[in-house]
Amino acid sequence: MGKKRTGVRAASNSSIRVTFTYQEELCRELIQSTPSESNLEKTLVWRNEQLLPAIKNGTFDYATWFPKSPKRHKFQATPSIRFGAYLQEWFNLHKQDYKASTLRTNQLIIDNQLIPAFGKYPIAELKYIDIKKWFKKQKNTQKTLNNKLSLLNQALDEAVDDELIAVNPLYGKKLKGQKTISRKIDIDPCSSKEVFEILNHCKGQQHNLFHFAFSTGLRTSEYIAVTWDDVDWINNRIKVDKALTADDKIASYTKTAASNRWVKLLDDVVETLRDQKQYTYLEGKEIFHNPRTNKPWTGDKPIRNQWTTILKRAGVRYRYPYQTRHTFATLAATSGENIGWISKQMGHTNAGFTYKTYAGWIDDDAPEAGNKFASILNSKSTIISPLKKVEK
Repeated sequence: MGKKRTGVRAASNSSIRVTFTYQEELCRELIQSTPSESNLEKTLVWRNEQLLPAIKNGTFDYATWFPKSPKRHKFQATPSIRFGAYLQEWFNLHKQDYKASTLRTNQLIIDNQLIPAFGKYPIAELKYIDIKKWFKKQKNTQKTLNNKLSLLNQALDEAVDDELIAVNPLYGKKLKGQKTISRKIDIDPCSSKEVFEILNHCKGQQHNLFHFAFSTGLRTSEYIAVTWDDVDWINNRIKVDKALTADDKIASYTKTAASNRWVKLLDDVVETLRDQKQYTYLEGKEIFHNPRTNKPWTGDKPIRNQWTTILKRAGVRYRYPYQTRHTFATLAATSGENIGWISKQMGHTNAGFTYKTYAGWIDDDAPEAGNKFASILNSKSTIISPLKKVEK
C-alpha cells in the first residue's frame, strides 16, 4: 500500500521512509512509527502539507525537522541558511515583545508577506535590490509599508549580530511606497444633532458609555478598559494608561507613550459617571459593562452590534463606533476649542498632527462655530439634552 504513495513507504516494522528533494538533492529520512495504513496516510499528509511547503517557502531547517539525521550537518553551513527559516525563528524569539493586537498583525506580515517574498534566499545572498524590487510592487500606504520594513530591518540587524551576514542590506537605505491614503477617508464624524439623536435613543448603560465616548475622544480600546480607580473626582479627570483590544485577554498598555494621559471630564461627563455607579461601581473594576451580559466588554465587536441597533433606532446613517473619537475632535475643533487641548485629550504626540488630521473638518461657517465644546454637549443646550434618559 505504501508504494502507491509518492514519497512515503514502509521502511521496517517500526519505521516509515519519507523521500523529498532539498537544495536539489534527493533526501530520505526515517520516521519512527509503525507503518500501518493509517500512519502511512498521516505521514503522507504531513509530508505534502507541512514538509514540502516549508521547503518551498524557505522555512525548512534540516536539523530542526530531522535532528538525528546524518545529513543535518551538511545543510547547516551558514551560506545555506534560508532567510525564511531565520526570520521565523527570530520572530518566535521576539513574540513576547508585542502586545496581542500587534503580534497578530506582525505574524500575518511574516507569514503572508516576508517569508513568501524572501524566504527562499540564502540569508547571505539577500540583496537590497531584491528587497527594493518587491517593495516597489506593494500597494500599501506608507504606514503599512513601514511596518513591513521595520520587521525586516530588525531581523536583518539581528542576523548581523549573530554573524550570519556582514552588513544589513537595508542599512542607510530609504524605501517609499505609494502615497498614504488621506485620513479623511477614514474620518466620518457625526454632527451635533446626530449625537443627540443617538444618545436619546440609548438606554441605561448604553447612554453612559456613548456619552462618555463622544465627550472624551477616547479610543474604543481605551474606554472599555478604564476602571473606577482611574477617576480623579476632585479634579474632574480620568487616567488613561491601558487598553483592551479584541486580541487581548487582559488590558495591556496604550497605543503610544503619548496615549498615557489625564483626560479632563466636563461637568456633564462627571454626571454621567455618577449615574454609571449604580451599574458597576460595587464591582470595583471596569467602569463600563456590556448591559446584555452585565460583564466587562471583551472587545469592540459586541459594542458594534449594539451601536448598529441604536443608529437604526435613531435614524442616523451608519458609521463604525470608532467615529465617536473623530466626532469629539471635529466638534471640539469646530466649536473653537484650543487645538493643543484637543490633542492632549486625545493622546496625540503633538498638536500639529491633530490639526493636520482634522483641519479639513473645521468649518468657520458652521452653526456651532464660536461656541465652546462644553456647550455643544451641555444639558442646558437649546437642543434636547443628551443626558435625558430613555426610560429603562
